[in-house]
Amino acid sequence: AHKVFVSMNDRGLSLTSAEMLKGYLLSEVADDKLREKLNESWKAKMLALKELGKSEEEDCIKAWLRAKYADSIRENKKGAKPEDFDLIGGSFHKWVRDEHARLGLDSSEDFERFIEEFCKFADIYIRIKRREWTFDEKQPYLFYNAALSFTLQSQLCLAPIRAEDVGDVVERKLLLVSRFIDILIYTRAVNYRSMDYSTIKYAMFQLTKRIRNLDAGELAAQLAKEVGDLGMSIDGAWSDFRLNFYTKKYIRHMLARITDYVERGCGKPGHYLEYVAVKSKRPFEVEHIITDHFEWYQDEYGSREEFEATRNRPGNLLLLDKSTNASINDDRYPDKLPVYGSEKGNVLSAALVASWYRHNPRFLRFMADAGFDFKPYDSFGRDEIAERSGLVESLALALWTPDFDNLAANGIAE
Repeated sequence: AHKVFVSMNDRGLSLTSAEMLKGYLLSEVADDKLREKLNESWKAKMLALKELGKSEEEDCIKAWLRAKYADSIRENKKGAKPEDFDLIGGSFHKWVRDEHARLGLDSSEDFERFIEEFCKFADIYIRIKRREWTFDEKQPYLFYNAALSFTLQSQLCLAPIRAEDVGDVVERKLLLVSRFIDILIYTRAVNYRSMDYSTIKYAMFQLTKRIRNLDAGELAAQLAKEVGDLGMSIDGAWSDFRLNFYTKKYIRHMLARITDYVERGCGKPGHYLEYVAVKSKRPFEVEHIITDHFEWYQDEYGSREEFEATRNRPGNLLLLDKSTNASINDDRYPDKLPVYGSEKGNVLSAALVASWYRHNPRFLRFMADAGFDFKPYDSFGRDEIAERSGLVESLALALWTPDFDNLAANGIAE
């Protein structure tokens, strides 16, 4: 039946690689009733994947095969030949057929197991995708990473999961890997390192192999080692970190996470989703506390370049909704303070205003408990920007310091 299927495709019928793979795998299952049962299971998974979006069924199979079975990837040099990773990205049904012995596909039982394994990993893939699109308090990093267009998340997340893993074990592994990706993204951003697919796919594939089939404890230890081996850190590069064309996206999300973190620390609802919403009636954008008027500050800065470099430091940045930002965009700092301390601002903008501290005991308690050195400023110059940049760094380190052992043991705290 499979040979007929292949010859039909060779004559020009439009069959996808997923359909060809199904045909090949089922043709090797000996028992008719079992084959029909597996066929129904496969079709159900394909339908569920298609409901996620266009080409999701193909993307799922590629992520699964790369996560669990691929051993090689094309080298980054001219003339290098395609390897497992690359071949799976094309006609993966042909790769499976060609590599069946290496995949342990010899007997009918092997093919049955392989199909059942795919069905399980398809379910996990669907869970990952849904959490990438809809925020889940218990798996927040899946959403955070997808919001920053990290497209290798499914491949990495599936790698440590074993076919026999269930329930909490699967959830803990998803949490650990997505947390590593979260730390990786911001560490690279602060160091001005690209996160483009073509730049990182080789390194991420090598990582995929290193974390394959690890248990939660082993995974936590390995991911901590991976962070240590990055050769870069957030605190090591913070003094040079600035808002620019490349970092703008990351700084916007960083400020959203930090603002949300402080809001929650004060016992208030966090507004991260509002801050990063793309299609919103009230979109948020990065606001410079010091307005772009070099002529106002010439006594303090030796040159326009020095002024711009200081103005783009994290300590001079906030998130404000677009209309509020536009309304005060050209104002001097003292004139902005009433807006910063009003309902049009947020906890980070209000923390610049002295009167706000007198009416917010929960914020004062959060400061004391967490050790963050918030303070109001009547004026805001070079020294104040430097001081507040140090505060933002301490908040960033609170959010992006590795905590893998705790996550492996306890998950996300209530």
